Amino acid sequence: MNLQEVARLIQGLRALGIDADSINEFIFWMESGDGEHLPKKNQETKN
Repeated sequence: MNLQEVARLIQGLRALGIDADSINEFIFWMESGDGEHLPKKNQETKN
């Protein structure tokens, strides 16, 4: 992904109401594949 695509992804996640901490964890998981940052299916979003 280039920077423009990453920016659009983050803007889309924010528009869905996903909080910054959850977005960070998701991006860490995308880059590292580390299970520690794996998104949780039933995790409530913090607004």
